[in-house]
Amino acid sequence: MVKGAIWFRTDLRLDDNPALNSAMEKCGQITGIYLFSEAQWNLHNESNIKHEFLLKNLTSLDKSLSKLNISLIAINTDSYKTLPEDLLTFLVEHKIDNVFWNNEFGVNESERDVAVEKNLNKNNIQTSRFNDQVIFEPGYLKTGQGNPFSVFTPFKRRWIENFEMDFLDIDKPKNAKEPNLINSDLSKLNFIKTHVVKIDLWPAGEIAALERLTNFLSSKVKSYSESRNSPILDGTSRISPYLALGILSPKRCILEGLKLNNFEFTSGNKGICKWIDEIVWREFYRNIMHSFPRVSKNKPFKLDTESIQWRHSDKELEAFYTGNTGFPIVDAGIRQMLAEGWMHNRLRMVVAMFFTKNMLHDWRLGEKFFMQNLIDGDFSSNNGGWQWSSSTGTDSAPYFRIFNPITQSQNFDPKGEFIKHFIPELKDVPINKIHQPQIDLFSSYDYPEPILDLKESRLRAIQAFKDAREEVNA
Repeated sequence: MVKGAIWFRTDLRLDDNPALNSAMEKCGQITGIYLFSEAQWNLHNESNIKHEFLLKNLTSLDKSLSKLNISLIAINTDSYKTLPEDLLTFLVEHKIDNVFWNNEFGVNESERDVAVEKNLNKNNIQTSRFNDQVIFEPGYLKTGQGNPFSVFTPFKRRWIENFEMDFLDIDKPKNAKEPNLINSDLSKLNFIKTHVVKIDLWPAGEIAALERLTNFLSSKVKSYSESRNSPILDGTSRISPYLALGILSPKRCILEGLKLNNFEFTSGNKGICKWIDEIVWREFYRNIMHSFPRVSKNKPFKLDTESIQWRHSDKELEAFYTGNTGFPIVDAGIRQMLAEGWMHNRLRMVVAMFFTKNMLHDWRLGEKFFMQNLIDGDFSSNNGGWQWSSSTGTDSAPYFRIFNPITQSQNFDPKGEFIKHFIPELKDVPINKIHQPQIDLFSSYDYPEPILDLKESRLRAIQAFKDAREEVNA
């Protein structure tokens, strides 16, 4: 009997799991493995709330796998460097000679997988790799000149041109396999809770994820293009934590969205088209991460921005990290993240642009802050978003595009409802005054004065980018 193992990573599900399906097709007995390195987790700035969410979802996955006679074993390893040998030791001990996994595309992860594959193959253990996070493998789609895409719109256009409906075929999990003599064991993944996030906002498990997707598609997606920018409305899917850990697959999301739109990407319901765009954005940023590995190494996508003279103020950083900048919409977004482990996407852009343009602080600090607090922290999307907002990334608009947080607040939270929810000390401030920081207004409330002048800070940012450009071109 052929004994196989599936190495779970960011694919904690049965549905649309090509590695699992292949293992079940080829092997008579299967063991699920999850390799975890706390040091690597911390190195990548993964949040404690995401860690807890991971453990809850692994527990749920274990229950689902047990119905297929597949056990799930957690193995601790010191780092990605020690992982290849730790995995080999387990496989040899249990006489497993086939390993299946779905690819990850980060620089560290890609190097890890090459090392694992080499180590296993030289020990006569067969490896099989699959893609589940993308429709097209990163690097496959090219411009007319044969270069990787660096702007989303032409990438999406080429993505649609090459798309075939057969790509969305999803195999159902096969029948249960031979009983596994190895007992499931997740005990090595003990975790001490060190956050205050309301974890019940994020029910664990594949069933809960699919239910959240179904509810969104049945009641909200058709108005998504109109409601998605309003943080007070429950107009978004809130499935990003499930995508980040692979409890839902992008393919499943695209398939279910297309079913509602007569399988059209660019016509039909605007809300569905816009929502599918957001899924494709995730694939675009994985392409950026793959084709331009410097973005995984704390380098800007736009090399000419490397010389920007970022400011540094511990006082300003502390105000920002605690949601006390004196700009209500910025502070409300930050406080939402600290309370829920999640921030509305419009506010992620507003907050990031305020940090990098108005405060003129290094985008890398903001990127790290988000990863350390988000339950849906995904490196490529988070890095891409922060670099886009800071004009160091793939944004095709000029660097002097700077969101005005007051205007953003007036446009997307006109009644100040979102602000008042997350900044209760401002609940009695009149609607017509709540967006504009005013010392004379807020002096009577337990709320800080603004940490900067918007007009002056905008001019400062523009000058800093001009200076950097001139230095490069000198």
